[in-house]
Amino acid sequence: MRRPLTALLSTITAVSLLAGCEDDGSGGPDAAPATNVTSSSPAPTSTTPATGTEPTDAPAFAGSTKRQSAQGSGGSELVLVDVRAAEAEGYDRIVLEFSGRGTPGWVVNYVDEPVLDGSGEAVALDGAAALDIYASGTTWPAPDYYTGPTQFQPEHGGDIDDIYVGGTFEGYTQVLAGIDGDRVPFRVRTLSAPARLVVDVLHGDAD
Repeated sequence: MRRPLTALLSTITAVSLLAGCEDDGSGGPDAAPATNVTSSSPAPTSTTPATGTEPTDAPAFAGSTKRQSAQGSGGSELVLVDVRAAEAEGYDRIVLEFSGRGTPGWVVNYVDEPVLDGSGEAVALDGAAALDIYASGTTWPAPDYYTGPTQFQPEHGGDIDDIYVGGTFEGYTQVLAGIDGDRVPFRVRTLSAPARLVVDVLHGDAD
């Protein structure tokens, strides 16, 4: 009787040791890379690469270049505080960051001629394709409103040649992006804490 009892105790001990070695949520093959920064970290400036500062778990790219839109949440008091762009593996990312609660709605589509909302003034934009980005549920003026450049060429923008921050008019914030090459598929989503509108543009050789 001693031998079966000894074997049973050994089995219980082994199971206990294995349980103590299970992933506690801080690592393992399914954990996020240590280089990823959480969404509550300070946002980089407009000239700082956007990749690595936003979560990478994103939906698949759409199979076309058609207009995309969605409703926001949380009212209409979001204030634009930063616009940035950077290259990632297989795509380029544009981020509009806001202060305030909730997330913006959005309309994103390619346009033949980039113009400013409200005035209709034409915008000289580098790049063969022009992506028109609208965020709804936004407001201006506000003390912490965006003070960066109106137009800039992202230092690490990949196929994003040019960014033009059109500003906020009647609840909508407009940003225009000049893309190098033909129109390619894109994907759009919102993130919170802080509120962000994220537009990923597929590389021309990756579609």
